[in-house]
Amino acid sequence: MRPIVSSEVDDAYMLSNIFNDHQVFFPQSNQLTHIRITLCYFEDCVGLLEQLGTQLYLFNILCPNLKHLTITVYRNFVLYKECLVPLLQRFSNVEYLTLLLAIDKTGSIPNHFIDGYDLEDDIISYMPHLYQFNFHIRSILENASDVEIDTIYQSFMKQQYQFVGCTVDYFNNNYGQCQIYSLPFIGTRLDFISNRFPLFDINNTFSMITILLLFDDITPFESVFFERLAQALPYLRTLEVFNNLEQQEKIIVSTNNLKFTHLTTLILFDIHINYAEQLLCRTYLPCLNELVINKDILLAIIAQDQHQTRDNFSRVKRLQTSKPLYDSLNVIRNYFPSNPYVQHPNEE
Repeated sequence: MRPIVSSEVDDAYMLSNIFNDHQVFFPQSNQLTHIRITLCYFEDCVGLLEQLGTQLYLFNILCPNLKHLTITVYRNFVLYKECLVPLLQRFSNVEYLTLLLAIDKTGSIPNHFIDGYDLEDDIISYMPHLYQFNFHIRSILENASDVEIDTIYQSFMKQQYQFVGCTVDYFNNNYGQCQIYSLPFIGTRLDFISNRFPLFDINNTFSMITILLLFDDITPFESVFFERLAQALPYLRTLEVFNNLEQQEKIIVSTNNLKFTHLTTLILFDIHINYAEQLLCRTYLPCLNELVINKDILLAIIAQDQHQTRDNFSRVKRLQTSKPLYDSLNVIRNYFPSNPYVQHPNEE
């Protein structure tokens, strides 16, 4: 068997249970230089990295060509210091590193947001050949102490990575988060974005975002916010909203010029009805394919019988609700011609 040099799996195909009886996933990987793979479980990611990290250590002279490394973990995880950092420290030959991470720091020691000092001490200092480091790291803390944003910026002053962005945000649920990112911004996803995040900066920093999760338990997302959003993120494909606060500046007219050209998935589980009215009744969604929504809000929207709502629903191919819809299926069929309803787990 010839040694594996490059291995790629389509991003949309997620592998699960890749390790069987502790077998080596890449048995002929001495010359491995490139990996692109999506795994279902973080444990598999750790196992794979442990395998490759060990081989790189053993073949440090024979296999010096593994120079590009990208790790993406958008689901909050707590093993950053215990697992990910030690693994990264094994890749001493890496020249191009990309980290897109969401890290739950609650309960960790030291208990602080990840900043430039952490990146320098835990990662950069172990990669003497590192030429380019792109990152977007969101760290989350419960009962987080107030930190000035200038303090985070100062942690990057001694490094060569001068083009860095940073935001710090605190919520009423006693959680705080800090997002640090290299510029230009290389990610395509943003999670738990509030009104206080600089989403609409003059440099269009986040214009390539395709997946966005909005969350705010302090102030509502007003109508004008979504108008600016449609212009600032022209490639947005998935939008999820968490906000139970009533809008204070509603647009009362039945239709407007608001349009999300490429939006295919809309998730409206934990919201005030105002956001469903804004996005389903007064917004044109020409590519809407999947709708995930609170059952009671969906029925209330249908009862309003808006023309724009019918038009948006006419293209939905997949509908999921927070509760079973068996008592309202006839109403649903009248509004969704393709019968896209996905049976709720509580339905027999």
